[in-house]
Amino acid sequence: MERKINQVKSLYKAMKVLECFTVEQPELSITEISCKLGLYKSNVYNILSTFEQLGYVSQNPENSKYRLGIKILNRSFVFNSHMSIQRIALPHMQRIADSSRENVYLAVPNGTEVVYLESCCPYGIAPSRNLQGERAPMYCTAIGKAMLAYSPQKVIDEVYKDKVRKFTEQTITKKSKLEEELKLIQSRGYAIDDMEHEYGIRCVGMAIKNSSGEAYAGLSVSGPSPRIDDKKTELLAGLLQ
Repeated sequence: MERKINQVKSLYKAMKVLECFTVEQPELSITEISCKLGLYKSNVYNILSTFEQLGYVSQNPENSKYRLGIKILNRSFVFNSHMSIQRIALPHMQRIADSSRENVYLAVPNGTEVVYLESCCPYGIAPSRNLQGERAPMYCTAIGKAMLAYSPQKVIDEVYKDKVRKFTEQTITKKSKLEEELKLIQSRGYAIDDMEHEYGIRCVGMAIKNSSGEAYAGLSVSGPSPRIDDKKTELLAGLLQ
């Protein structure tokens, strides 16, 4: 237990070093950081050396001071891309929610899972469920299967690298059957989760693709299975597209 606590303390110190760099002080020396944080210079040096190797800081050869590196900028692009998706998608999501009277979700792929970024409920209806920040498997959710249909083969292979969990009797656990499903999704443009992840919940999902045709996000509409019949499924698919 003691070892884990020390590891967390080390991470805390490292992050505090990064936080020393500001707009007012974009470059700092080891001595300056040491004085700011009350850390030994040797400790600060080790932290900065590690960050430098990883690209999170760089050293100015003219004055030997450190500054934030290009890797920080790359991470900010990842964050901003998700924020841009949300800004663009939210009005569209609200329109779908109001038209369908069902909940609408936005998610992005993360490995073999989806991570929910945003949700919208119909105007005048209190939110029944907020999935923001939650994760779910790609192979048994409409939004996940929609994105999986436009993902590299290695992602599909990774899903079935280990035995997959059977959430309900409807869950697709065989790789060959899922690949057939993904071809169907590609041909019709949307995916269906017919109680494959949760009993009593039916969903329709669509992938948002980049210029290369690969999915980088997805939208889905979900509701109680008795309410999402075949006719409404087609309606929801039309709204998503």
